[in-house]
Amino acid sequence: MLLRGLIKTGAMVGYMSLVAGWLALLPEAAGAQARDVFSVVGVAVDATAETATAAREEALMTGQRDAFYRLLRRLTPQSSYHRHPLLDDDTVTALIDSFEIADEKRSSTRYLASLSIRFKRDEVRALLRRQELPFSETPSKPVLILPVYEAAGARNLWDDPNPWRVAWQGLEGRDSFVPLVVPYGDLTDVGTVGAPQALAGNAKRLQAIAKRYGVADVLVAHAVLRRDLAAGVPVLVVSLRRSGPSGEATVVESFRGGRGEGIHDLLGHAAGAIARRLEEDWKLATRLQFESEGRLAASVPLGSLSDWIVVRDRLGAMAEIRKLELAEISSDRAQVVLHYLGSPRRLAIALAQRDLALADENGFWVVRRRDGGPQPAAKK
Repeated sequence: MLLRGLIKTGAMVGYMSLVAGWLALLPEAAGAQARDVFSVVGVAVDATAETATAAREEALMTGQRDAFYRLLRRLTPQSSYHRHPLLDDDTVTALIDSFEIADEKRSSTRYLASLSIRFKRDEVRALLRRQELPFSETPSKPVLILPVYEAAGARNLWDDPNPWRVAWQGLEGRDSFVPLVVPYGDLTDVGTVGAPQALAGNAKRLQAIAKRYGVADVLVAHAVLRRDLAAGVPVLVVSLRRSGPSGEATVVESFRGGRGEGIHDLLGHAAGAIARRLEEDWKLATRLQFESEGRLAASVPLGSLSDWIVVRDRLGAMAEIRKLELAEISSDRAQVVLHYLGSPRRLAIALAQRDLALADENGFWVVRRRDGGPQPAAKK
């Protein structure tokens, strides 16, 4: 879908080459545990009615509907939004597992609050399958964005003004399956990597700033502002270069502004379009494949009983794993059988997002914690 006032050109399929790196990635840095994707928080409600009770009931029902469709947009690719089902209020209510109300304010005719709603995982999954909607339950690890802005021959990463960095900062904190992190731009960042080093793909410098922000991959977004003199409109050429343990990939995309459109609008539209495309391809690449099921026997090295409890809970919370069988357990190892959806590669992707690594070690599958527990012996 084209953004208002924006024309996009370029091979959009190239974005998959960027996402492929995150798919192959088994992060060294331990990130935050995978969030509960079936919980929707911070839903603001504001309703007015003849009585306080009626206003509260209307606000809560509106909030439940808003939360449900926010959940659908989170789980499904944008290309499927037009097929989202229209449900009545009773059906939506039946899908709710629990909810919390905060910041309540009320008068005799008005009610305001903030809702946090958790939906029933199995029931929502069943609904999506009945509607034949593709969906993913695997958020990506955070990705660090280095926005390099070039105009009139000058390249800028940290100095103000950098409207390209401002555009990306506006996307931080949004509800996305590909969380984006924009650096602070403080003295430590300035001393770690500069625009020339970022554009050259200096591995040492990029690894250093990635380590500071607890991520594994860095996406250098180099935006070059030009002008189509004949048409009288600004043109933005963006080169996206992913760098990380899984290698490098580059995609070039062009964005053309509309007549009368300001530079800041063009930059904001471009950043938003790129972020949505990255998330779209991530969802499609990690969608649950109910048509393909596999079985895998694996060993889980343990340093203590708590290691097993952590691994068991993470495996049990994964949508990709239909069934977990414990075949045997001892003081230093558990033998498990995983009944999973998709391929071993997709299973490894999903495990990685929960700080678990799946590897073939000497012909046997092994599942290890990335954030603790026994690690493989160093190769001599």
